[in-house]
Amino acid sequence: MKNIFNKWWGTASVFVAGVAMLSSCNKELPQPTPIVPPTPSGQTITQLLAGNAKYSILRAAITRAGTALTFNPSDASAVYTVFAPDNDAFIASGIPNETVVGGLPVATVASILNAHVIPGVELKAADLSTAFPNMYLQSGLVLSSTPPIPYRMPVFPSRRTGGAWFNDIAIKATDIDASNGVIHEVSRVFFPPSQVIAQVAAANSNLTYLMAALQRADAGPPAGAPQLIPILSNAAANLTVFAPTNQAFQNLFTAMGLPTAITTINALPTQTVWGIVAFHVLGSRAFSVNLAAGNSTAASIMGVAQQINVTGGTVTVRGPGNVLPTTPATPYSATVTAPNINAINGVVHVVDAVLLPQ
Repeated sequence: MKNIFNKWWGTASVFVAGVAMLSSCNKELPQPTPIVPPTPSGQTITQLLAGNAKYSILRAAITRAGTALTFNPSDASAVYTVFAPDNDAFIASGIPNETVVGGLPVATVASILNAHVIPGVELKAADLSTAFPNMYLQSGLVLSSTPPIPYRMPVFPSRRTGGAWFNDIAIKATDIDASNGVIHEVSRVFFPPSQVIAQVAAANSNLTYLMAALQRADAGPPAGAPQLIPILSNAAANLTVFAPTNQAFQNLFTAMGLPTAITTINALPTQTVWGIVAFHVLGSRAFSVNLAAGNSTAASIMGVAQQINVTGGTVTVRGPGNVLPTTPATPYSATVTAPNINAINGVVHVVDAVLLPQ
């Protein structure tokens, strides 16, 4: 297996405007008329929320956050897209009432609310893309304002046959118009992640074999290939990782006739391990709700396509090498057992088998 990954790694319009010459003959040129934007009419986002009892917890959260918010829903001159959790959404997410909101730290409440707002954009349901990869938009939650990479928490609204989504959260009501933007009602609260993918994996005791494989791969990647842990640690990246469990690695080693101990990973060639691990990473964020029903493919960062199947809500994925010596004509698939683990720079789906690109 050690050499199979080397062969694939390698790789104004000018507008001219004519200038019209004006002869005045002592005539005074007309003065330009100022363009005055129309005054917004109707209710602001604040007024719409205030007029509906089902948003009482959200109103309490806005009050609790106060000046820590990066948006002002009362500003009639602003434009926002708000993905608004109603009371049922807060309750489903473990925040049952206004009293609980009032007991949360201000910074926590503000970060949650800021992540539900896209400032400067009025995004209607018809504007949501049905294509994949999803729309990549920045929320009002500032992750870093320090040069050279100031950035905010990205969010991924989308529309599919089964409905509209805010990340992996269902949108249950769309296009509630306000004078300063639009509200889409969501079914759960989005809790912004605080870790990148590498940290998520390192903190999961069921992914210790994967972390060992990442470290082994980075000890000697193919010529010109990047190390993987820095990629998974890049907060500005946008990735999907299908993460095999410890048992998944042990099952693979058993099928290969190797010891099931984690030390087996360090006995494999580094380039082989790099190719296997890189095959589990997609270069875009794919929540389970964004994957097409039936069969589809998605290219990994190593260039080899994964085969993905979605049937009745169950997601399976496999690679060209996912066959057993005893049944070479019947490829086996990895099943997603824990989907949509959010990270700052992507999403992790835990799977029960190791994917093999070759």
